[in-house]
Amino acid sequence: MTITSSVLLLLLTFLTLNKISVEFLYNKVEKNPYCLLVVGTDAVIEKTVRTDAIMILIVDHERGKVLVSNVPRDLLLGKSKINSVYEKSGMNGLQTTLRELLGIEFDGYAIVNYEVFKYLGDRLGPIEIQIKEPMKYTDTVQNLYIDFQPGIYQMKGDQLLAYIRYRREAMGDLARIERQKEVLIKLMDKARSLDVFQVASIFSSVRKSLSTNLNLGELIYIFLRLKRNLNMGFVTFPYMLNKDGDVVVDSQKIGDYKKILSSVTTTELKRAPNILLINCSEDKSRGFLARSQDLWSSKAGFLPNQIVWEDVGIKYTSNTVLILDKTKQEELKSILKKVYPNLEFVIKLTSDKGVFNEYLDLIKKMSENRIYPTFPYDAVVMVTK
Repeated sequence: MTITSSVLLLLLTFLTLNKISVEFLYNKVEKNPYCLLVVGTDAVIEKTVRTDAIMILIVDHERGKVLVSNVPRDLLLGKSKINSVYEKSGMNGLQTTLRELLGIEFDGYAIVNYEVFKYLGDRLGPIEIQIKEPMKYTDTVQNLYIDFQPGIYQMKGDQLLAYIRYRREAMGDLARIERQKEVLIKLMDKARSLDVFQVASIFSSVRKSLSTNLNLGELIYIFLRLKRNLNMGFVTFPYMLNKDGDVVVDSQKIGDYKKILSSVTTTELKRAPNILLINCSEDKSRGFLARSQDLWSSKAGFLPNQIVWEDVGIKYTSNTVLILDKTKQEELKSILKKVYPNLEFVIKLTSDKGVFNEYLDLIKKMSENRIYPTFPYDAVVMVTK
């Protein structure tokens, strides 16, 4: 059912005063996993609205698992980019295009404009963001002004929105996708402290900037199921740059990608090990990040919970694994063999006091460099090549 803002306010007041169970607000979602297509839209310019972000979410609300995959908005399909499909054919056209491309069915959708991100940044922020290179861009038509110098920022609404919209760099939209992932994780972590009434209040505030075929009760049900034990993973869309510099589908990887989506939309998601991957190679660039995401998504079927690609002063000369959950030792060995078939790893158990101190030193190094762990972990993997 649809609840107007005024009725919702009266209902929440009534529930609070009379201490009625918040389950009254639930509308249980029977489908699990639930496949959701989320589209972020630009401001309306010359009566044209295009997608500025396209995101596939596969939600296992029974186990608290969310698999996220961003589709590059500049992806060229035929002679048109995918971000023009929504402009021409709306949500139905976009769903049809992705269904034909990927072979998946969507159970629901959400269309949001950037006012939502601005509001969430103010309501849930500040979010700590580290900027390593100057970011400067001006678009007077969209009233967009971005000017960040390297440093640590505590970002809220307008700043956070500018940060995720910036795309004037070598990797363009592809680098922006990585920033969107970063912000999504940090906002979700903040949102997990909210109760049902705060969730309902936020939803009522953003309704005018949100169009979805899920009702309030379903949104609250899914969110409250996830906040108990959220495990978020990302799968990189299989793209490549052609000789003209266009973003196109990587035909050699699309098959594996479709298998991953198909497996998690038709069966219950199995909890993957929580892994922290640390770059100990000589390449301290986003290239390590992109390669690692491709390897793990195609070979293991999931991504590490956190990838530290930057140089944070962690030095290892041998590929090394610190295993925190001893029961997952054999599973982890098998996964690493799939992902890195030509590499040998030194295996250490943190049940040994010396190894546990080694693990604590790693976490300390990350924190000193403003990179905060997303606990818990089952293992820490250091890759030197």
